[in-house]
Amino acid sequence: MTTALVQLGARAPVEGPEGLLLECHERIRRFVGLAAEVGARLELPAPEVVAACERCARYFGEALPLHIEDEEASVRPRLTGLGPEVASALAQMHDQHAAHEALLAALQAALSEVRLAPVDGAARGRLFEAASALRAAFEPHLALEERVIFPALRRLPDAARAELVSEQRARRRPGA
Repeated sequence: MTTALVQLGARAPVEGPEGLLLECHERIRRFVGLAAEVGARLELPAPEVVAACERCARYFGEALPLHIEDEEASVRPRLTGLGPEVASALAQMHDQHAAHEALLAALQAALSEVRLAPVDGAARGRLFEAASALRAAFEPHLALEERVIFPALRRLPDAARAELVSEQRARRRPGA
């Protein structure tokens, strides 16, 4: 018997811009983990593999770019000038976003390959490798943001925090 690739659970209420960003970080970790699991678990039935690859491709192709835009267009300008540690973290965040592009492209290519040939063990191995490389790059990136950027966001005035949340939510509205 196989274990399902669907995870259900209650959601805690989200507070402030850092709460929305943390939710995104949790989804990043979940979807990169799902991609790695699909690559590693060769016993999974083909329809489940295809569906999981489609979910991952949609997340990394549609939702992740919105998160990156949140950080680059909304967070970065508001935190500029808040001290050397924050400045260093913002510069690293920006550079890492650029560095992730090739890894994301490799993951999308591997997801596409597995969708077309879900029982191909070599393709699944390439998916596992692509997801593992992305996970290795994402984890220090996410940890840096959670350690430095999120606390800096909590120091912003309430009006700036509310604007940031409005911008984050507007990006996810159809037609926005």
